[in-house]
Amino acid sequence: MKINFYLTNHFNKADESLIRCVISIRGTRLQKTMGIYVLPDKWDEARQKVKQGYTNRAGQDYRFINSKISNLQKQFTDFDLSISDKPTEMDMRVQFEKAMSVTPEKVIEKMEPKVKVPSTLERIDEFLKECRITNGWSEASYKMLKSFRKHIEKFGKAKTPDYFNQDGLNHFIVYLREDASLEESSAKKQYKNLLWFMNWAIRKGYTKETTIQNYKPKFNLVAKPVIFLNKEELLKLYHYEIPANGEKVTLTDLNGNEYEKTIKEAGGMAKARDLFCFCAFTSLRYSDMAQLHRCDIRNGAIYITTQKTHDSLIIQLSPQAEEILKKYENQHFPMDLALPAQTNQEMNRYLKDLCELCGFNTPIRQVCYRNNKREEGIVPKWSLISTHCGRKTFICFALASGIPPQVVMKWTGHCDYKSMKPYIDIAEKSKEDAMKKIGAAWAE
Repeated sequence: MKINFYLTNHFNKADESLIRCVISIRGTRLQKTMGIYVLPDKWDEARQKVKQGYTNRAGQDYRFINSKISNLQKQFTDFDLSISDKPTEMDMRVQFEKAMSVTPEKVIEKMEPKVKVPSTLERIDEFLKECRITNGWSEASYKMLKSFRKHIEKFGKAKTPDYFNQDGLNHFIVYLREDASLEESSAKKQYKNLLWFMNWAIRKGYTKETTIQNYKPKFNLVAKPVIFLNKEELLKLYHYEIPANGEKVTLTDLNGNEYEKTIKEAGGMAKARDLFCFCAFTSLRYSDMAQLHRCDIRNGAIYITTQKTHDSLIIQLSPQAEEILKKYENQHFPMDLALPAQTNQEMNRYLKDLCELCGFNTPIRQVCYRNNKREEGIVPKWSLISTHCGRKTFICFALASGIPPQVVMKWTGHCDYKSMKPYIDIAEKSKEDAMKKIGAAWAE
């Protein structure tokens, strides 16, 4: 048997070198580093020991290091005397780890190749691919879950589904709040996406970690105001004469200060106005309006299957909606669409400019919680107008006009009163305000 110790060329930040041990028994050779560093000038090469009085950067003194060397020498001497055949490399590894105070089970664990467990990110890719087909996701739903995938990647792409026990779930919520700096409503959506994914992973047998099914984290949610145009605002927008490009318009901000705005994209704003008003007169979502074909319009009504919920709806056309369709009836659009194309992002940008020009300056207070801190501010109404406000405008106006909710739901495709409740509350408030005006008029 031969056993030798020497310093390697691997140095730490203190310029200490790693000790290596080389053992040969009956033709089987094992070479292992001891995980101990020593300054080269404190190493006695002839004796293969550390010089007396030395303590390395890790706080290991010469007595501790030399005892480890002695343990290895004794362990392999005893082992050599106890066997008659040539040892395997595994046998020698076990002896080495015994001398270094590591259990044989740990040695075998190190030697055996580990089966790679797919990460959460890899499972999410499978989840997205499978569920997109089986559930018939819309492009919007797919984009939402792609956003969730990005959060998982930033949170820890190497983590597996088994990570999400109670501690793991808490860490993910902390990431959403502190690292991603999401509003509480957005953090809740991403947590619900994780719940959706984990339930799928549990069903597939990819994890036995089921904590999330009974875990109910609390999010500080604030009900956001429903943003819509009232009758006067909608009609003003519908009939608004957009100034030509290059013209300057004087406007007033929330504080009563005047400022100028130069018109840059009058054509784009004109199309956005028509598309928004068409949604407001028909209750259509942007996705359904953007995919409305001329063949979907017949007998004074729209016959569609909605993009989001796949509901088959019949929506009667109002004179205003028919007027907008007639404006474009002689224009040719790709796939025989009924209305000009405009992306959601473009339309939102044009709508904000339009509503700013129309002077929709009603102050709106916005409140949210971010990272457990309350944030609030007051912004003009025009800055919150988006494509979906057209549909909200239709619902609020229809309910305020006395049309029963169940009739409105036939047009909009809402399946329950829970989703209609915010609009019903607005309609009730509108009726209450109207009654107060009537009472005040009788009192005069």
